[in-house]
Amino acid sequence: MNTGAKIAAFAAVLAATFGAAYGVGAAVGPFDAPAKAPAVDGPAVHEGEGRTVHEDGGHTGHGG
Repeated sequence: MNTGAKIAAFAAVLAATFGAAYGVGAAVGPFDAPAKAPAVDGPAVHEGEGRTVHEDGGHTGHGG
């Protein structure tokens, strides 16, 4: 068996192995798949948005 035939046989077996793994994975599906979060249009809105730390009565953290 020459080198070209060996490489071709290896590539065929490798492709068949990955194809079988893909097929089994698609049939079984993911285990413990996390639920997808709903899509949100626009930026996230947080409570208290737009206020600075000083307006909230927070500390500056710089000794004063």
